[in-house]
Amino acid sequence: MKTRKKVTPSLNFEQLYTGYSKSVENAMDLLDAALKTWGDHPAVALGLCELGQEELGKSLSFLSAFYFLEHNANWTWFWNSWRDHQLKAHRAFLYELFSPLRVIIDPHGPSRMEGFSARPKIKYEKEAAFYVEYLPSDGKFVSPRDNIKSVEVANRTGTLLCLGATALTLKNALDEGEKKGNYVTFSELAIRVCSEEIYQQDMPNIMREFSSRSSYHAALIHNVEKCLEQCQEAMCSMSKNTEKEGQLTT
Repeated sequence: MKTRKKVTPSLNFEQLYTGYSKSVENAMDLLDAALKTWGDHPAVALGLCELGQEELGKSLSFLSAFYFLEHNANWTWFWNSWRDHQLKAHRAFLYELFSPLRVIIDPHGPSRMEGFSARPKIKYEKEAAFYVEYLPSDGKFVSPRDNIKSVEVANRTGTLLCLGATALTLKNALDEGEKKGNYVTFSELAIRVCSEEIYQQDMPNIMREFSSRSSYHAALIHNVEKCLEQCQEAMCSMSKNTEKEGQLTT
């Protein structure tokens, strides 16, 4: 019996752009739903935000894949991440390399999470948020309302808010002017942050070198950085009105 060869389809610009746009849009819709739900159902809000963070990670995979349009590449890289929930949740954090807006919950106490999960894996947050679970260590069943702490909800909501603001701002900046050229050009930076070990302190030199390649590169990065700086200013201004349990910092 012949085994069917696994197909890894390639995508064109319009397909990538549609998927990218819808991923960012869906992440923001999930954030909006979580904020409206938080008061009555905080556990549900946690699950919605965790799903939203996975969608943001998916959007960065789409943004990276524009690179494949002009370079020989194996699309398996893209499709392998498509259903990897843990990878997508963590990939969303890479947006911070473009704009280091951070979330700190209770910075003076033991609950300083900075966006990371209190559970072994981030994807477990949505399971705890939506399902009744059995805890062998306690020998009892717990519902989401029993199993979710308020600091977890604040942590994930604040994280999605910051990462989502960065992702949406970056998209708006890339949409200005020659859209296809912007996405294909910028995708080199996106795929580098997804596939290389890059730290925040490395980014200024990386962006400087990228800008030096041509006047087009320089104008593109100037506009992206200008838009992201404006986003940071707006988010930091908003943070002054947040509750004491959470702070947004750069």
